[in-house]
Amino acid sequence: MHASESKERRKRYKKAWMHGARSVQRKRCREIGSSDSEDENQYSNMHVNTGESSSISSSKSNYESNIHVHEDQGILSDDEMVACENDSISDSNQVSQSESELWNAIDQHIVISSDSEDNSEIPNQELLSKLLPSWVNENNISHNSTDKLLKMLKFIGLKQLPATARSLLKTKRHVDTKKVSGMDYFYFGIEEGIVDNLKKYPEKLQENVQQIDICFNIDGLPLFKSSRTSLWPILCGLSLEKYPVAVFPVALCLGQSKPKDLNFMNDAIEELQRLNGNGFQFKERTIQIKICSFICDAPAKAMIKNVKLYSGYYGCDKCTQTGVWNGRITYQEIDTAQPRTDISFRSQSQPEHHHGNTPLTNLPIDMTKAFPVDYMHQTCLGVMKRLLLLWLRGKRDFKLSAQNKDQISFKLLQLRKAIPSVFARKPRSLDDVDRWKATEYRQFLLYTGKIVLKDILRPELYSHFMTLSVGIGIIVSPELSKNHQMYAENLLKFFIAQGREIYGPEFLTHALSILGGNTVGDTVRKMMRRLGNNALWSLYSLKGKKRKRGLSNYSTLQSCCQSVSKGASEINRDRCQ
Repeated sequence: MHASESKERRKRYKKAWMHGARSVQRKRCREIGSSDSEDENQYSNMHVNTGESSSISSSKSNYESNIHVHEDQGILSDDEMVACENDSISDSNQVSQSESELWNAIDQHIVISSDSEDNSEIPNQELLSKLLPSWVNENNISHNSTDKLLKMLKFIGLKQLPATARSLLKTKRHVDTKKVSGMDYFYFGIEEGIVDNLKKYPEKLQENVQQIDICFNIDGLPLFKSSRTSLWPILCGLSLEKYPVAVFPVALCLGQSKPKDLNFMNDAIEELQRLNGNGFQFKERTIQIKICSFICDAPAKAMIKNVKLYSGYYGCDKCTQTGVWNGRITYQEIDTAQPRTDISFRSQSQPEHHHGNTPLTNLPIDMTKAFPVDYMHQTCLGVMKRLLLLWLRGKRDFKLSAQNKDQISFKLLQLRKAIPSVFARKPRSLDDVDRWKATEYRQFLLYTGKIVLKDILRPELYSHFMTLSVGIGIIVSPELSKNHQMYAENLLKFFIAQGREIYGPEFLTHALSILGGNTVGDTVRKMMRRLGNNALWSLYSLKGKKRKRGLSNYSTLQSCCQSVSKGASEINRDRCQ
């Protein structure tokens, strides 16, 4: 009986000892043991009295020594065991109270530090409200996502921001359209667009500008893959010194086909007549405008000039020669073709070339020089693409073998890792040539072609290609074109003449003939100035952005106008800073 009682007392003693030890150890592990050396340095810099911390260890040692004393004395009585347990609980309470005081001091220090950080400057809400529309438009953020973002920003304290995407983007709620040329029509205005875009340029440039050069583009934009519905925008490009072209819409037409007549241009022409004579007011100054060009592809150019298409016998808009049928309409005269002039066009001296009158003759422009060669369609998608297709699918005399084709494709793919980010696209295999974009043909013409074709293409074919590459390379360079313009003209004449000998008379299509003969001198030296400035890159870039923004989701012109107007003024904002 005595042995069993001793065993029970030992169990109670051991249990009480373990309870007290674990209580102390648990507190230390939870509040002190998890702190690293960096925290200890931080606490020491706070000048907090650490006497309480030392009392934790001393309390534990006293408690343990008390247990050992009782153990040396022999078996504890029940009253002694209860007293031991009370002592352990009291010691634990003291430890908890000491640690609580210590951590209260630490928390107070942390709160003070966070208060000092909260005094940081609040973001400029007015500036943020100006930057957000650019971000929304450039990244094609939906209205729902924009609304959620604005709610979060207002929740964290930015109360001055608009509550909805419509307010942020200043989307028009009501758009009054009318029927013109058999299509739904809305007119934005030229002066309003020029003023809005001019405000994006640096202040110094705004103060010194006296004249603004503008160009126009008119072309169709399909909205649906399974419908004939298309959008016909009139786009205006604003050019100032070294800055990129800023593009904005002047008018929109929406219909099931192209416009039935040219009346949809009347509003723009009337405003251009007024601006050309009187200019416009900007910051209490009168600024003049100069109509530089109408940059369109060949079908759109023929439509707005109301003349025959290039596939007709009298379709060349640069010379008066008659086309010759060689499987398609070709233009064989190189050095003897009579160029068209503004006088001959207005008088319609060759009536076979004209369908009728055009309202563009009411503008003070040269009806031939104001319609320059479109570098993107004429050279990249015209000449360069035709050469590649002749090498890949042409006659046996100049067709590449399958092995040579694979070698060129391999070299193009090897060059991908060496193409810098300034290029819009990286080279692709010749297997994808039907899906190449204009920028890829341009890259092949000016950069990669001369590398991948060397020692693979026959020497006479490679030399012929290099005349085109060097000639166009000179024209698109602002530095080289100043001193070597005539050399580039002679190279292009040689390219056309040699092309007829190598590939046959069917080689001289409209795209090829426009670069040769007497027209090239007028085109390059007088009309084009610098070929890159008269290309459709900037104008088509805007069209691509508008279509990505979701125009194909709209079925009415009102919706199109709302979608276009909310982002038109943001195009090229960052580039103009």
